[in-house]
Amino acid sequence: MVEEFRKYIAENNLFNLSDRVLLTVSGGIDSMVMAHLFLAINASTGIAHCNFNLRGPESNEDEAFVKYFASLHKIPFFSESFDTIGFASEKGISIQMAARELRYRWFEEIRLKNNFHCISVAHNLNDNVETFLLNLTRGSGIAGLTGMKPKHKNLIRPLLFASRSSIVEYCNFNKIDFREDRSNAETKYKRNKIRHVIIPQFKEINPSFETTIIETAERLNEINEIISGHISGLRDKVSIVNDNSISFKINTLQGLSPRLTLLFELFRPYGIAKGQLDDLVNLINGKTGSQLITSSHRFIKNRKELVVSKMKQIQKITLRYL
Repeated sequence: MVEEFRKYIAENNLFNLSDRVLLTVSGGIDSMVMAHLFLAINASTGIAHCNFNLRGPESNEDEAFVKYFASLHKIPFFSESFDTIGFASEKGISIQMAARELRYRWFEEIRLKNNFHCISVAHNLNDNVETFLLNLTRGSGIAGLTGMKPKHKNLIRPLLFASRSSIVEYCNFNKIDFREDRSNAETKYKRNKIRHVIIPQFKEINPSFETTIIETAERLNEINEIISGHISGLRDKVSIVNDNSISFKINTLQGLSPRLTLLFELFRPYGIAKGQLDDLVNLINGKTGSQLITSSHRFIKNRKELVVSKMKQIQKITLRYL
């Protein structure tokens, strides 16, 4: 796996061996294998560990385990303890979303303060398949079905080539210690249900299901690039960027075909979700002064224009006709 790892890094231009890479290590099998692979290629690294305080004493034991590993291999170690439940309650979001927001914000802070070139996470091929299926159930559009990318800005995923079974095999062969998160087996979580219940049923139909999904995601990614180019050109034609807002021509929006698909892709960057498309159509055809509020923007009908401006605070979806 070491040579596959090295090859994947080079093919996707993830980083240079002279770069410093911040490894996000939870202590689980994926991140511990990732850490060992970085050691095997003699990369310059640091280790960042998040303690979300969600599993009682086990959370502290995970942190101690990762800290010992870093000390053993003389790797700079960074850790942070979060009140994840409190943050989720304050923001009105799920625990999973809270943990995601907290960790990525903190990872970037550590990267900047300590001059790391990039942040490495241990997502693997199976994680990619699960994300594809999760997004499919959410109706996220083509963009959500393109799969995880090996590199996105300062974030890299050098294990995307590796299946979970190959990671387990490498771990066993090299006798790598890791911590087991018992919640990974609980099917009350959507991702775990897809992992333990849904995917095995698909594999009964197609034993190469994971490979098929990844190939499909790659094709959809190419299609999405074509669509994104078209949407970008369309947005330039039908909109005018102002100081604090963007104005869209109502008559052009009314003439779009296929309407719902183009409206979704056109306004997706402004917080429009699939369930709001009918409201958006009603707004476009409605009276001056009607408005729609998404999680991030306000849409207002103003005569022959649809004015979109960014919200300072997240509000509930609202549609009002005057």
